[in-house]
Amino acid sequence: MKSRTFTTINDESCGWVHTTARAQEFPQLKEDRQVDWVIVGAGFTGLAAANRIAELRPDDSIILLDAEQAGKGASSRNSGYIVDITLNDGGSTLADEQTQLAKNKLNRAGLDLLRQQVGHYGIECDWDESGKFHCAAYHRNIPKLKNFETFLERAGLDHQVWSKQRLSERLGTDYYLHAVQTKAGVLVNPAALVNGLIANLPGSVALYEHTPALQIDHGEEICIKTPQATIRADRAIIAVNALMPKNGFKSNRVFPLTLTASLTRPLTPGEHDSIGGPDPWGVLSASSMGATVRFTNDHRILVRNTVEWWPDLAMDEYALVKRRQKNLSGLRKRFPGLGNLEFEYTWSGNVCISRNSKPVFEQDKNLFLAGCYNAGGVAMGSLFGKLIVDYALDQPSEQLTQVLDQEKPTLIPPRPLLDIGLQTRLAFNRYFGRSEA
Repeated sequence: MKSRTFTTINDESCGWVHTTARAQEFPQLKEDRQVDWVIVGAGFTGLAAANRIAELRPDDSIILLDAEQAGKGASSRNSGYIVDITLNDGGSTLADEQTQLAKNKLNRAGLDLLRQQVGHYGIECDWDESGKFHCAAYHRNIPKLKNFETFLERAGLDHQVWSKQRLSERLGTDYYLHAVQTKAGVLVNPAALVNGLIANLPGSVALYEHTPALQIDHGEEICIKTPQATIRADRAIIAVNALMPKNGFKSNRVFPLTLTASLTRPLTPGEHDSIGGPDPWGVLSASSMGATVRFTNDHRILVRNTVEWWPDLAMDEYALVKRRQKNLSGLRKRFPGLGNLEFEYTWSGNVCISRNSKPVFEQDKNLFLAGCYNAGGVAMGSLFGKLIVDYALDQPSEQLTQVLDQEKPTLIPPRPLLDIGLQTRLAFNRYFGRSEA
């Protein structure tokens, strides 16, 4: 593999990071090392993989690398949903429904894994088991939710339907017309969750920050070159999700999208009372380009209503300021009575997408690759981190068989055809989803 340079991906303005306790700091790797395992990427997948190796092979030595500061990457930059099931059109065929239920089974397994860790280590991350609301603000999207209700009924999955009046009282906004609440999902402060997992890594794991993998070679032995040192290992796990193409993997199968979110200051008691004093909640839009909105435990409001093809991944301050205005528009539409409320933080983050919405989970000799969770990576990423180690160590399970039996990501066009196709598709979806933004 060719050597590459590293450029910073993450801005310094993530609200989740700033509103949780300061993360523990780790050194940069400056000396050559020989170890049993090297894991590239200290997000949900990499952390779960490190824990699983330590559980199955407690005497093995493990290096975990993060190109920037661990806990400040994409795993901390999402909207804080640990998803049980995603919105679909109700399953137009039996095969569609079975696929959706199989994905739900994996999501629930990843969620259970995180729930066990949070309970065992006492991680304070605003863990909230109130589920999530799938909402429509436009009449044309209500049939989609109705189909989803029917699917949930047939599947026997716990849910609740909300009419406009009851929904307005629950959320503190009358913007939405109809909602379906799924009960098994969890809301968190994702940065606090990641920091808690990092703080409780097993003693056999050596975490190095600000240590990008500039070159990754594998054959009889793994050799990873970093800015100041070289790591040799028996096995490597690549767990960088949206950064796979940037690291030289799956550039013809997966691509990143960039999302931007903003978080307000805490509401004053008077402001909270003015919207009915609601408990925390999370809303996902019935439209793929609609706004994701959270009302947090500390009475802040999060709005995420941008999805873009941004090949450079990193957004500069000017780009973030422009997107803050888009987020602010979404806030004002939902809470016009909070006209003095402003955002304290605006940040970008990346998700990894495949053309057919399938994940990456595979082996190339002694190198193992897991990622591409199609914007649902908290639960699924945690489960895949565990299962990729089981795969490497020949630990069979029903879950592993299910993952191995899934389709692989299909081919995507090369650039610039990819750029044209994505920009056109996103513009089309943005136009038809504008009422939900």
